[in-house]
Amino acid sequence: MGRNVVLVVATALACGAGTVAVAAPAHAAAWKDIPGAALNYDGGLDRVDFGAKNAGWAVGASGSFFSPQAKIARWNGSSWAADTSPVGFTPTDVAVSSASKAWIIGYSMWGTTSLHWNGTQWNEVSYPLVGFPTAVSAAPDGTAYSIAGIDAASGGPSAILRWTGSGWVDPQVPLPPSSSITAVDVRAEDDVWLAGTTSATGTSITGLVMHWNGTSWERIDVPGNMGVPAYQGTLHRIVADSPTNVYVLRVRQNAQTTNAILRYDGTSWETIGTPLNASGIGLSSDGAGGVVMLPITTGNKTQYMHYNGSSWTTVNGPARSGAVQATDADARPGTTAIVSAGTASQPDKKIPFIEYFS
Repeated sequence: MGRNVVLVVATALACGAGTVAVAAPAHAAAWKDIPGAALNYDGGLDRVDFGAKNAGWAVGASGSFFSPQAKIARWNGSSWAADTSPVGFTPTDVAVSSASKAWIIGYSMWGTTSLHWNGTQWNEVSYPLVGFPTAVSAAPDGTAYSIAGIDAASGGPSAILRWTGSGWVDPQVPLPPSSSITAVDVRAEDDVWLAGTTSATGTSITGLVMHWNGTSWERIDVPGNMGVPAYQGTLHRIVADSPTNVYVLRVRQNAQTTNAILRYDGTSWETIGTPLNASGIGLSSDGAGGVVMLPITTGNKTQYMHYNGSSWTTVNGPARSGAVQATDADARPGTTAIVSAGTASQPDKKIPFIEYFS
C-alpha cells in the first residue's frame, strides 16, 4: 500500500480535477486516464500497488466464476503491460515489495489461490484454506502479510498469514477473543499494522489495531462504539505513514455510527468525518502525511477525497461511459504521483481503467 512520495502531491491534489500521464507540471496537475493494451478486456480492475517507482502491478478479472481469467497489468517504466497468470482465478489484492518481489491473492471455485513474482514470472503458491483471501500488504524489505475472512468488510472470523520466503504461515497474533481483522499495512519486518474489530462482551463492537514492533504485538484500542454483532461498522483499511501517523477507514455499513477516517498520533485518536458522510471503499497515503479516500460513486466520473491533515478536498477523474468506480489507489514512490484502478460498468460490458495524478 502507498509508500513514500514527495510532499508536492498534497498541494497538487488541492489544485484540480480531471486525470494524467507521467510528470505533468504542477499547474496542470489532474487525474488523467492511462490507457494500455493490458487493459483491453471485458472485465474489472480492482487493486493496484507500487513497491518502487517502476515496480507496480494492477489486478482484476474477466470471465465467470466457473471460468475466471486473472488479469495482471505490470508497469514496465513507460506503460502497462500484460502478465500471464499460471492459473485461472479471481484476484482480490496485490502487494509489491520491489521489481523482483510481489504477491497476488484470490480465489476460484476450487478454493484459495496466491501467486508470487520472483522477478521473472508468476508462480502459484499454496494459500491456506483459512477463509476468503481479502488483503495482502508488503514492505520494500520483502516482509508480507495477508488476511482472510468471510469478506473484506465483514466482522466475522478472520485469519492472519505471514510470508516466510516460500509460503504462508500463521504468525500467531495474540488477538483478544471475538476479534476480526479486516485490514493490514506492512512498512517493514519490525513495523506491521493490523486493524479490525473486537467484542469483549459479545454485545458491543469496538475498533482494534495491533502493531508489531519486531519483538511483540501491541494492542491499541480504537475509541467509539462500532455497533452490535450483525449491525456493525468495520475498519476497512489502514494506512501507517509512521508509528505517530496512522489512519484507519471506518465504514458504518448498517451500524449506528458515522463514516470517518480515524487518525492515531502515537498516543490518542482523532475522528475525522468524511465529506457528506461518504462511505469509503479505498484509502491510500498521499505521501505527505495525509490520505486519499475513494468514496462510493454513482456517476460517470471517479471521485477522490483528499485529507491533507487539516481539511478535505474533493476532485474528479475524467468522464467515461458507464457507471464509474475507482476501487484502489497507491502512491508511486520516487514521484509526486498517485495511481488508481477501477472499472466503468456498461450494460453489456465492463471496461477497466487506470488513472494517474501527478
